[in-house]
Amino acid sequence: MPPVGDMPERCKSYLADVHLDIILDRDEMRSDYWEKLSESDNYYLESGFQFYRKLMDFDGMMLHASCVVVDGYAYLFSGPCGMGKSTHTQKYLKTFPDAVIINDDKPALRRIDGKWYAYGTPWCGKDGINDNSSAPVAGICFLHRGDTQINRLAPLQAAGYVLQQTTGRRTPELAKKLMRLVNLLVTEVPVFEFYNHADDGAEMITYNAMRLANDFTL
Repeated sequence: MPPVGDMPERCKSYLADVHLDIILDRDEMRSDYWEKLSESDNYYLESGFQFYRKLMDFDGMMLHASCVVVDGYAYLFSGPCGMGKSTHTQKYLKTFPDAVIINDDKPALRRIDGKWYAYGTPWCGKDGINDNSSAPVAGICFLHRGDTQINRLAPLQAAGYVLQQTTGRRTPELAKKLMRLVNLLVTEVPVFEFYNHADDGAEMITYNAMRLANDFTL
């Protein structure tokens, strides 16, 4: 990761003396692409896009989501901005003593030996909430405003939701890689939609639904 913008500070907890599989190129980053954003914010977005494009070569992708880990499993909450992703994972922190938010904005998802894992990354939104850790994915839930209702999605519908909340379609080659990963994700991981008004106890509805879908002991 080149020392651009505030990325050195964001990356501090991820430093390690290990082999590098992904190297980001500063020359590919546009420092003024988004005119209304600062140079640092431009580098933040550009480095993130570059990282997640290269991650696809390692069966990985980004999902715009807040990801909380409870009892060793990752629960992801996605949807458009303003749908209450962070609010929902904060409810997990209050309800479950061992809960940790490993990324509040753009967790990395990676498929290893047929199993999906979620990872904290430095690309974690303006609040910087992240943890350098990973956990197997229990499920993904897309949030909506409405009267309380939770439904498990069929793979085709789930794929549509995922594609709205990820990146990586800049070229036909990248789009092909992304579609392969999305297809695997929605057929191997339980995906739900959850309508709610951020009521007390909403976290237990999503938690129990995803645990039941995995045959975890309730």
